[in-house]
This record gives sequence, structure tokens and C-alpha cells, in this order.
Amino acid sequence: MIMPEVLFVALVVSVLALILPIVACLYAASLRGRVRAVEDRLARIERWMQGGAPPPTGTSGQPAGTAATPPPAGDAPGPPPASAELPPAPLPASAAGQPGLPPPASAEPPRAMRLETRIGTRWMLYAGVAILVIGVGLFIRYAFANAWITEPLRVWTGALVGGLLIRSGRRFAAHGHARFGATIAGGGLAAWYLAAFAALNLYRLVGPAAGFAMFTAVSATAAFQADRLRAQPLAVMAVVGGFAAPFLVGGGADAQIVLFTYVALLIGAVVHLARRRDWPGLNLAAFALTGLTVLVWCARFYEPGDYLLTEAFFTLYAGLFLWVRHRSRASTGPYARAVRWVLATTPLWYHAASLVVLADHRLAFLIYLIAFTGAGVAVAARRGAMWPRTALWAGVAGPLLGWGGAAADISLVPSASVAWTAIAGLHTAVQIELLRRRGGSLHAADVVLVPLNGFALAVGLQALLTPYVPGVVALSTALTAALWWGVAFAVQRIDPRASMHWLMLAGALGVGSIGLRFDGAWGALACAAQAAGLAWLGIRERRAWIRAASAGLLGAAALLALAEQTAPLPAVHAVLLNRRALLGLFVAAACAFVAWLHRPAAGRDVPRREAAVAAAVVAANVLLLFTLSTEILAFWELRREGGRFAADAEFAGQMMLSATWAAYAAALTAAGIRRQYAPVRYLALVIFGATVLKVFIVDFSQLDSVYRIATSLVLGVLLLAASYLYQRQ
Repeated sequence: MIMPEVLFVALVVSVLALILPIVACLYAASLRGRVRAVEDRLARIERWMQGGAPPPTGTSGQPAGTAATPPPAGDAPGPPPASAELPPAPLPASAAGQPGLPPPASAEPPRAMRLETRIGTRWMLYAGVAILVIGVGLFIRYAFANAWITEPLRVWTGALVGGLLIRSGRRFAAHGHARFGATIAGGGLAAWYLAAFAALNLYRLVGPAAGFAMFTAVSATAAFQADRLRAQPLAVMAVVGGFAAPFLVGGGADAQIVLFTYVALLIGAVVHLARRRDWPGLNLAAFALTGLTVLVWCARFYEPGDYLLTEAFFTLYAGLFLWVRHRSRASTGPYARAVRWVLATTPLWYHAASLVVLADHRLAFLIYLIAFTGAGVAVAARRGAMWPRTALWAGVAGPLLGWGGAAADISLVPSASVAWTAIAGLHTAVQIELLRRRGGSLHAADVVLVPLNGFALAVGLQALLTPYVPGVVALSTALTAALWWGVAFAVQRIDPRASMHWLMLAGALGVGSIGLRFDGAWGALACAAQAAGLAWLGIRERRAWIRAASAGLLGAAALLALAEQTAPLPAVHAVLLNRRALLGLFVAAACAFVAWLHRPAAGRDVPRREAAVAAAVVAANVLLLFTLSTEILAFWELRREGGRFAADAEFAGQMMLSATWAAYAAALTAAGIRRQYAPVRYLALVIFGATVLKVFIVDFSQLDSVYRIATSLVLGVLLLAASYLYQRQ
């Protein structure tokens, strides 16, 4: 049985802990107002004594507290005396530093006073509320430990304390203490959250549905109080509490529809409050908490069969946040621009989440990619966003290429082919429409996108068809080239210069289809042809970056050709009439064509063109010499196993290789001297040096005396001939 003395002590402690601080705060607030009034009056008197503003006056215009003196009889009222006739009495020097006189109202308070004000109005407030809550919590814990009150009474006590704090906070705010009142009200809302949590999870007094309703009601009350008190921290508490409610309720059942519908409604409420009070930070909080909620649900409950409903809610959330970003363009609240930047990433998160959810559902995956591309290009075309459209293409083409490589069902090949064609067609249609609107040349983003889009279509179709019908791969590439040729013909009527981009793409794919037909390295052929076309186009349109892209493609083609040259030999190999030799010759010819295009002309671009010519000429000759060398080695390698030259095949091959290098260097020397072109002569000197090193290191140590003599004679004669040409020059 609880003793009356114990109950009385508990009541006294409650009064001392809750009621007395509130009464003291109210009394201190009233005293503070009176002190401010006295300080203002003293400041006005001091300024009057220093010759500043007039003192506080009564009804007669004289200082308050003095009687009005009537004018002498018979005198007409005249103008007030000038200030020069009554000079103000100077303030004694001793009074200037006299303590007790407040500083003028216009003077800025010193730094120490500002710090003191911050400590008194904020830090002491927060510390006081925290200590008060801790003290009440310790008392309640002590009461719980001694079983003074029952579990329902504990919950009701927390709810009552929270209500008193909320009401007190509103009264403080109504009397001009907004920060103090909002903090007190926040403590009351926290008490309500704790009471609801205790009723649901600690004491099991209510079920999950009732607990969820309690949390929702507390969050709604917090939002209402934030709106009434214009306190953004209370609004943040409401948002966090609203999103935390499903997790605080707990439970092991999957209620996706209820949860995701609740989140959508919560987003709408947050958007309304943020727009009403111009608090853009609430939208950012809702954005982050929505993503966290979805991630937690997916980690716990997601099943592959839920993909359609999940994707529908993803689309709803993405639409809501994009709408929020659109509506917040006129916001001037704190961090409004940063919030808009964060919300602009909504399509990225939506796309990534959709790819993960739909990865195992092939047909839905293809439909989503087509729909996402259509919506993206429509918005980008309307807003004139060129480079984001290129990023959109990359975000769709990359996953689709990976999907095509992993597809193992021939029944999906037609659907995937339609998806590739639709995506490429949507981007091309937007490019043509923008050309029609602008009436000018292609934008730089479209210059990049045209070859990427065209080659991706060809590569995607090849990846789909090669595992099942490899015989039609070359035909599909040729049809793709014909398709782009038709686009070039259609664009010719709008912009003849822009049509050259598609025509160049069609030519490169046509060359690649020939390589595929004859089992060649079609990628190197297509890259070389595209590089030559880009070089021509960059010179014609005077775009240096297009020429730089041409150089990159040409370098890639050269590397592919060199890799093909070092591949194992086939069983049947015809010298210079085989796949790898023809590939090397084609890439070398492309380099020579690029060098011819960059012939120096009048203008300030001469040094760059000369450098481009030198690089292309050197690359063409290196490729040509490398092709000749590999063909010589292949010819003699095939004759090692039998035939008339089987015993001397290795020696003959090394001798012919050295002689070919020396002869090629001599020919370059003659051409360089005749054309007075230094890069070719420098290359000849390098080749001569490599030949001499090979002769001394390899040939003299491995070859027989006959081949050694022949190699020395040939190299010596060619070196003398080259030296003679230099002497004549």
C-alpha cells in the first residue's frame, strides 16, 4: 500500500520540477519588458543631454515631468529659438564613463554582450529544457521502479506532461518569445512520441494499428504547431516522426500498398507545408527519408513478384519530387538552390532503382527502357538540354548492351531488336526535329551522339544475333548502314552539312559490313573509316575537337590492326592477300588520307595542321612497315615444317626482314630529301638505327655466314646510298 507521505512528496517534487520553472519564466519575461522600457527612456535622456534627439516630451513639447510655461501677455507667438541661442550643456567628462548609463541605442553591442545574449537566450534555454526532461524522466523512472503508478497511468502521465508543455510553449510564443515557446512545445511533442512508443512497444497497451494512428496523430500535431508557431525545427520533427512511424510500429508483415501509399501522402503533406512557409529544407528531408524507407522495405520484404507494384510507386515518387522541384523554382528560403540541385538527381536514382527491380524481367526491362528514353528525349528537347540527352542515351544503351550479352533466350531476340531500333530512332527523331527548329548545324552534343547512336545500334544487333544466327550479322550491319544512309538523305533537305554526319556513319558501317562478310576485323575497319570521315568533317566545319576525336578513333583503329597482326596464323595464309594484311594496309591508307586532309593552308592554324600531318604520316609508315614485317615472318614461318627452304627458313626470314627495313628506310630518306620533309627523314633515321641494332645483336649471332654476309652487304650499300643523298642535299 502506498503511503500518503510518499504521494505527497511525489506531488511536491512534480510541482517544483514543472510548475515553478514555468511560473518563474513568466515572471522573468514580464520583468524583462519593464527593464527594456526603463533602458530606452534612459537612453533618450542621455542623447538629449549630449545634444542629440529631443528628450521624451509631454503634451506641451517640454521634457516630461516639467510644467509648461505660458508665453508673456501681449507677445505674439514667434518661431522657436534657434539651437545656437541655447547651446546644449556638455556632458561632464566624469559622466562619460559613469557606470549605470546605457549606451546609445544606435551603437552596436560589443562582442562580449552578443555572446552573453546567445548564452542566455539559447544555450541556457536548451540546457534547461534538457535538464528538466532528464529530471522528470529520473523521477518517473524512480516511480516505475517502486511501482507507485500503473503502466496505463505512466502513459497518461507522459501524455499530460506533453500537453502541458505544448500549451505553455504556445503561450510563450504568443507573448513574443517565439524561440522559447517553440523549444518548450518541441519538448512536449517529444514526450508524446515517447508515450506512444511506450504504450505500443513497452507495455503492449495498444495494437499496431492503434499505435500507428497515435504516431500519425502526433506528427500531424507537430506539423500544425510548426505552422502556427512558424517554427521550422518543429516541422522537421514532424517529418522525421512521420517517416519513422512505420518503423516504430514494427511488425513482421509485409504491407507494401499501405506503406507506400502512406509515404506518398506524407510527401504531399510535406510539400504543402514547405510551400506554405517557404521551408525548402523540408523537401530535402522528405527526399532522403523516402529513399531510406524504400531501401529498408526492399531489404526486408521485396520479392521478384512485386516488381510491377514497386515500379509503379517508384514512378509516383519520382514524379512527385520532380513536381516539387518545378514548384520550388520561386523559393527564396535558406538553401533553396542546393535543394533544387539535389532534387534534380531524381531521374538518376529512379533509373538506377528501376534497372535493379526489372533486371530479372526481360520484357518489362525492354519496355521500361523504351518508355524512359521517350520521356527523357521529350523533356530534353523541350528544355533544349543537349548534353543531358547524351547522358540519357548512355544510361540506356549501356544496360541494354549488357542485357543483350547476357540474354539466353532466342524468343527475346525480336523484342530486343525492336527496343534497339526504337531507342536509336527516338534519339534520331529528336535530332532531326531540333535541326528543323534551329535551322542551323548540329549541336556539339549531337555531333557526338550521331556516331555513338549509330554504332551502338549495329553492335547491339550483332550481340543479339551472333549466338543464334551468325550468318546474318553482316547483313544486319549492312541494313543498318542503309538505314543511316536514308536518314542522311532525309536530313539533306533540312541541312546539307548536318547530313554529312549520318552519311559518314553509313559509310563506316558499310565498310564494317564488308569486313564481317569476309570474316575480317570489322571494328578496326569501321573505326578507321569513321576517323577519316571525322577528320574531313572537322576540317570542313572548323571544329578542332572533331579532329581530335578523329585522331582518337584512328589511334584505336591502329591498335586494333596491330593486335590483329600479332594473332596466330591460320592454316592457309596467302602473303599480303589475307585479312590482317589488308586490315593493316587499310588503316595505313586511312592515316595517309588524314594526313592529306590536313595539308597546311593559310591561317593561324598552320602549326597544328603541320603537327597533325607529321603524326599521320609517321603512323601510316609505321603501320605499313609493321605489316610488311609480319607478312615476311609469316611467309617463312609456314615453310619451317617442310619444303625446300625448311632448314634455312629462320635465317632467310631474318635476312629478308633486315633488308626490308633497310630498304624502307632508304626509300623514306629519298622521299624526305626530295620533298624536303623532316619528319619522314627522322623516321628513316630511326628505322636505320633499329636495323643496325638488329644486325649486330640478332643477325650476327644467329645467322650463317652466307646470310650474315648478304645482310651486311645490303645494309652497308643502303646506308651508303642514304648518306650520299644527304651529302648531295
